[in-house]
Amino acid sequence: MKSSSIRVHIAVLCTIVITIGAMAQQPRSYRPPIPTQYDSSQALTSLRTRLDQIFTSAPYRSSRVSVMVWSLKRNVPVYERNSRQNLTPASTTKLFSTAAYYQLNGQNAIVSTEVKTDGVLEADGTLRGNLYLIGHGDALLSVNDLEFLADKVRALGIKRITGNIVGDGYAFDGQSNRAVYSGDYEDVQPLPPIVALSVNKGTVAVFASAGKTGRVNVQTIPASDAFDVVIRTAAARPQPKAQAKGKPKAKPKAKAKPSKKKKKGSRADANIDESIDRYGDAPPEPRQRRRKGRSRSRAPRISVTSSTLPNGVQQFVVSGSPGANRSATVYIAMSKPALATAGVFANRLRGGGIEIDGRIEERRTPANARFLAQFRRPFVDFASVVNKRSDNYLAEHVFKMVGAACGDHSTTAVRAKRAMLEVLDSLRVERNNCSFNDGSGLSRRNLVCAATEVGLLRQIHKQEWGQEYRSTLAVGAYDGTIRRRMHGSPAANNVTAKTGTLRNVSALAGYVTTRDGELLAFSFISNGPSVGSFKGMENLAAMALASFSYKQPVPIPQDILPTPADTVDEITTDSE
Repeated sequence: MKSSSIRVHIAVLCTIVITIGAMAQQPRSYRPPIPTQYDSSQALTSLRTRLDQIFTSAPYRSSRVSVMVWSLKRNVPVYERNSRQNLTPASTTKLFSTAAYYQLNGQNAIVSTEVKTDGVLEADGTLRGNLYLIGHGDALLSVNDLEFLADKVRALGIKRITGNIVGDGYAFDGQSNRAVYSGDYEDVQPLPPIVALSVNKGTVAVFASAGKTGRVNVQTIPASDAFDVVIRTAAARPQPKAQAKGKPKAKPKAKAKPSKKKKKGSRADANIDESIDRYGDAPPEPRQRRRKGRSRSRAPRISVTSSTLPNGVQQFVVSGSPGANRSATVYIAMSKPALATAGVFANRLRGGGIEIDGRIEERRTPANARFLAQFRRPFVDFASVVNKRSDNYLAEHVFKMVGAACGDHSTTAVRAKRAMLEVLDSLRVERNNCSFNDGSGLSRRNLVCAATEVGLLRQIHKQEWGQEYRSTLAVGAYDGTIRRRMHGSPAANNVTAKTGTLRNVSALAGYVTTRDGELLAFSFISNGPSVGSFKGMENLAAMALASFSYKQPVPIPQDILPTPADTVDEITTDSE
């Protein structure tokens, strides 16, 4: 019995030993260490050190910078540097103008263009009265949109209009020059008139072409009753015909080697597109590529002069010739956009078979006019062009739309300046003595600090229209003005932001998500001579934020040498 009991105990012990050995050989599942409060603090210190390196580097030694980063999840500041120092924000001003319109009109805000009448529609389809086209600032209005309205009018059974086609652009005040109403009296970027009713972004394309005979034809795009064209061009020389058979061929001339030097003032002959310098963040007008086999020296220039006749019609006098079998286009701002738009509308009405007995004119719509039709553009589409592409022309329309939304149609710009500050108060954003003189940021007298920009971004995030608003911002390495930035980094397809660029000004403000999924709002505003370097520093800062995790400190490379912190605060004047 005793020996049997011993054998049982030995068997049990062997089983236990074998089991333990087998368990020891099995691979263990990896469990990452739980980050402690010390780890989180160390990671945050590492991030702040990295940002200090960036914003005290060489480009900032003779410049001023205002920076703030805020955690929207924990509602605490992550990083600050001169966060309440007001600087020129450039195009990040557009954050304030577009947010003001959203705050005044709410989610699903629209920009409308209406058609009304003061007449009576008879049984035979005759409208005895005038037709009014009323604008409310839709600077994206196109010929197709006017075609849509013309179809709506025709669908009402209207076949003839005995009165006039009237353009009403009186939702805005009469001062349409940004340089004047901003108080700058400086055309940083020449813009077409900022008015409530316009088409084709207030620009007319004068298109000249010549066939084989060299005869020049000119048309305006869009076509409008408000445009008149006078051609003062000599017929271009026809191209030489192919040599007849039987005649001796002339010796071919040796091909001239193409010069590597670009000829000063030379132009592509396919289209003449007046280049527009890049101001703010708006890209220049696309340039037409020169066709192969065409010599630049063979491109005769055309000139177009514009004047406004006593009846309001804009007359274009075309001189010169594009050359045989060639064409050229010159872009000119509409002198009377509301009248020109009424002329395009009249053209579309007639194109749909509606007879018009009257003429086009520009005046206010009477109070008793009846509604007929409306074109509604979602404001998110409008704001996306403003914020993603940084379109200054559209941004100034938003600025005037803000003033008009407050009920002021006689001093719209003045009211808009006040309204943008009132919106900050309604959102409980600390102003910090900021000021706005326009809606695009072309004004150098605009003043904003990073704390105010981040305060606005924080409050936008809380609004019901906040998600829609965020969709209007440019996406890093994907679209808009930052589509070529931050590629191959955690900030790519992550950062959503508005850029700002002027001479001696660079800014970037928006949102970024960390590796832990924490959403941050940030603003970097730099004033100084190293704009190109500022852009690079903004990229590095955005990438540092996107890479941040409380579980692991941000690596600190030695490629940026820090400078003493007090050197940034010593700069008191902006460098021009």
